[in-house]
Amino acid sequence: MFKIIPTADCDAPLLKHSENVFHEALQKQGKYYHVITDGGRDYDISYIKNNDMLPDNYRNTKKGIDVYPSYLVYDEKDLEQLDLSLLQEHSSVVFYELNEYTIVLARLALQHTSAEVYFLDTMAGLFLDKHERLHIGEALPDLPAEETLQIMDEPFLLGVMEGNFHKLSSAPAFHSVFFWQSLTKLRDIDIKYVEMSIAKNVGVGGILSYYAHAKEIFQQRGWQIFLKEGSTRYEDRMLQRYFRLDAKPREANEENTVRLQDVSVLYATYLYSKFNSEIDVNILTDSFRSEMDEYAEAVLGNRNVLGVLIRGTDYIVSQMSGARKMATVDDMLPTIRQWMEEDRYDLIFLATEDQDVLDRMRTEFGTKLRVISQVRHSVRDFGNAMLLSELEKREQQDNDALVEDNTVNYFYALYLLSKCQSFMASGQCHGWNVVNSFKQGEFKRCLKFQVGVSK
Repeated sequence: MFKIIPTADCDAPLLKHSENVFHEALQKQGKYYHVITDGGRDYDISYIKNNDMLPDNYRNTKKGIDVYPSYLVYDEKDLEQLDLSLLQEHSSVVFYELNEYTIVLARLALQHTSAEVYFLDTMAGLFLDKHERLHIGEALPDLPAEETLQIMDEPFLLGVMEGNFHKLSSAPAFHSVFFWQSLTKLRDIDIKYVEMSIAKNVGVGGILSYYAHAKEIFQQRGWQIFLKEGSTRYEDRMLQRYFRLDAKPREANEENTVRLQDVSVLYATYLYSKFNSEIDVNILTDSFRSEMDEYAEAVLGNRNVLGVLIRGTDYIVSQMSGARKMATVDDMLPTIRQWMEEDRYDLIFLATEDQDVLDRMRTEFGTKLRVISQVRHSVRDFGNAMLLSELEKREQQDNDALVEDNTVNYFYALYLLSKCQSFMASGQCHGWNVVNSFKQGEFKRCLKFQVGVSK
């Protein structure tokens, strides 16, 4: 993205101001330019890579994957490869910063929506033609928050992390509109398939949620998805043993397949937020489901059980924020006690990978607590590691058996949570999605804590 800044006394290539000035600058592949105008309002433009604007803790978990493509080539006139819903579903769009992306988005909003467009920077008039819905340098009226899209002058508002897409930084907003072009690269090809890669730090709950979510989205275009061979932290044979996931079709080739480098690129879009990642039990193989049903009957029987999911460890170490910041045991205890008293649950079934959480819950609830026997970790175990996947690798060189054992136990825990009468979770995680998808909305009570989300 090119930022627009005041002219500086330095050597830099010159460009002539026009509506295509940013495309020209991208084509020339330079990082800094002086731009000359006819009216004496000269300015400079400076390039910054989109992904470099992400918070360090979020970018570090992605291990070099660009969540936000650089969009060195894009076409704002190719409407078939744009998703304008972010702009169209807001009655007003307010731009707090003038840059390459806000100018492009403003033009699209004026041309293809009925939204009122507001720019605080008076220099916007240099880039945008006069329009009855364009307001430049005016005092903002009282705009309804849920109907207003605010493109803020700060780099870290991603939408997906905050739990809503009403306030965004310009790169996430641009990506939501131009996402399809990041896949097709503007190629005129007959696409039939999407090869989807999922980062090796994503657990099995995340894989299934992402897979179901992406499948629903790409079906809208008639595209069939499949997982790239060897792209996850699990052996392909292991996933096929427990779950029904489409294999690569024989017909998929370079000519009819686009590649999603990492599902985070899709997850970061407004489009993703509009679809549900519903996973029904049919995604399980018959043998795996039968084993878990037998286990659930033995552990829970016909008793009245409260299911509690508390994530810790890597969610704490990697300093997850926003919707993915987890409530602590102390945050959750008052509500747990309230539900136990009001609904008279016989047991609490706890799912957690955090040994400290388990120890604390055992102290509080003693013999009323039930858990899966599994390997658990404490925050102090992590050292320089940030994710559970890193810790597994560090603990055992040949860790396929360990990963499979941890995965099966984790999924047993999620399945048993779906067999409980009520359910609460410490925050937004893939386990929350899987449990609710299996239960199909039939919990007596259901609560997701959101300690990192502003009310």
